[in-house]
Amino acid sequence: MDDDEEEGDLPDPADKLDELMMRVRMKEYKKRATASVAFQLGDGMNMGVSIYSLNRPQKKGSYIHVDSRTNEEVQCVTKYICRDTGQELLPTDIKFYQDFAGEKVIFEKEEVAQMKSLVDPGLTLIGFKPKDTLKLHYHIKPSSFLYPDDKKVEGSAALFTSLLNRCSARNVIPICTFARSNTAPRYVALVPQPEEIDEHGLQINPPGFHMVYLPYADDIRKLDVEEHPKANEQQIDKMKEIVDKLKFTYTSDSFENPALQKFYRCLEAFALDRDEVETFDDLTEPNTERMDKKAGSLIDEFKDMVFPPDYTGGPAKTTGKRPASKSADGNATKKVKAEEVDVDFHESAKRGNLNKLTVPVLKAFCKDQKLKPSSQKKADLIQAINKHFSLA
Repeated sequence: MDDDEEEGDLPDPADKLDELMMRVRMKEYKKRATASVAFQLGDGMNMGVSIYSLNRPQKKGSYIHVDSRTNEEVQCVTKYICRDTGQELLPTDIKFYQDFAGEKVIFEKEEVAQMKSLVDPGLTLIGFKPKDTLKLHYHIKPSSFLYPDDKKVEGSAALFTSLLNRCSARNVIPICTFARSNTAPRYVALVPQPEEIDEHGLQINPPGFHMVYLPYADDIRKLDVEEHPKANEQQIDKMKEIVDKLKFTYTSDSFENPALQKFYRCLEAFALDRDEVETFDDLTEPNTERMDKKAGSLIDEFKDMVFPPDYTGGPAKTTGKRPASKSADGNATKKVKAEEVDVDFHESAKRGNLNKLTVPVLKAFCKDQKLKPSSQKKADLIQAINKHFSLA
């Protein structure tokens, strides 16, 4: 430590083991930015920000292809072969197309990338909204975290801090467009998070913005939910007592992913040529003994208030599904409704909308018109119908 370093710059010593373990865990993992982009606030006013992922699910390690004889790693190579000539295709020989009005519209790879890049990559400020306008049901994917990046644009930290403080003071959220290279832009809301420090000088929450991805109109659906009986005040109060009794302090380190634990134990048994897989305790399973000990009487009282006297805890009886009719070869057949077949196929073929119809509808039309597609796949059915209308 330098002699001129002030004592106030360092956090206080940890008083408890839990505090020390939390500090070690925070230092153990490296903080890597997933991206570093420009944040445009207006004409001629930009700042650099880094994007971090605060939470990310732990996934299984990616598999590696090896030679079955030597057990050495092999390299996978993908080659595209022309169906007509049998020659290998170069990247410049591959084109993209879209069916439109019965014709194939050809695109170059650069044109496809240009169509996806509607705006310049980065964040662009649109305006501000009150914080309470951000609803919980707007969540469609995990949020990211923004932090200033002086390496990208000098002075970004000061400008970022000013924006963060004013948004927190006025209780507003910036609305922006966010785009990555070769991806369609999305609307995002930036939720300010002021810095939070505990009594020992340890940072609990860093200062920055949570970048919440907003849904488009097509992403929100209206569901027809059936009406169910509502609980009365006595039942609600009793459930509150049960919840209070079963509360516990949650720590992420206390629960391991059972799917990953089972996978790695099976992998270990296979690698070591063991006959049995090592067992493990699934801590995500509810501890019924502990729950019964702490709130067993309250749970029984709640059952008496909600369920009928002859309730045994089993699933409700439901009417069985009528089995689907089967064809001569034993496979289930799918009937097409008459109103589904009532389609102007000629007009749909001219507009290139046949791909929007279902396979059973296309099959019914081919059968009615005595068409003979090369197979029962959707693409071949559409090709037969286009050929029938002289559009292929």
